[in-house]
Amino acid sequence: MNDFQTWIESRNSQWSSSTGFLAVTSMNWLDENPQSFDDVTGSWWAADHEVHAVGFEGADERVWNLELGSEITEPTSNGVLEIASRGGRIILRPRNPQSPALARFDGVRAFDYDPELLVTATLLADEQRVGVSSFAGELGNNYESPGKLRFELKGETLELVAFKRPDPKALWVIFRDGTSGKTTYGTGRSITATYIEGDQWQIDFNKSANFPCSYTDFATCPLAPRENYLTAAIEGGEKTPPFRLTAAGLQDQ
Repeated sequence: MNDFQTWIESRNSQWSSSTGFLAVTSMNWLDENPQSFDDVTGSWWAADHEVHAVGFEGADERVWNLELGSEITEPTSNGVLEIASRGGRIILRPRNPQSPALARFDGVRAFDYDPELLVTATLLADEQRVGVSSFAGELGNNYESPGKLRFELKGETLELVAFKRPDPKALWVIFRDGTSGKTTYGTGRSITATYIEGDQWQIDFNKSANFPCSYTDFATCPLAPRENYLTAAIEGGEKTPPFRLTAAGLQDQ
């Protein structure tokens, strides 16, 4: 099995996980007022990042204290419940292995491998923090950037702002291109650049990956920054999924 096929299999494994994003059946925002939800047992409320529930899985009152930006999971009778801090607020996302999106998923749609999409990039150092908006509106974030990656792709010189990862030999890029909103998902995709040596990095656009928001409304994904809008069509990696999960159910797209 070659490297690209291995990547496809890893994406299929991720999307088909019984506790992954395709298992999410709703996204519920908490405030100080008790609320109940169709697919989560109990009554829920939050005072800042102190989360309260009465009747969750038949229990008396329970309390969780979350760190900003963190998440925890609790087992339920039909899967797990994610309790997460996003944008300074608390959300509940139940994950059910019998979700309609998981039942519909039959593998990623991807372009055929194109060796011309494997490029070497030069990092143009420019340390800064870059604001990145969110699919969920006000939940944007600031990411640390070491600079831009400059590379040649099919006769064009292109640049993309890169973001740091915990692994110093990896950089993360969120981008839109000429296929976005046509054959690939409109808000963009992501790719990982891997370190070679010096200021040289490798990018394989055949591994351009969808965010969960390409499949579901119940996610808070980052959007490509304006600096990373390319006019070139990068026909590599994951295509637009054939369906998405909304509050009204599954819809073709």
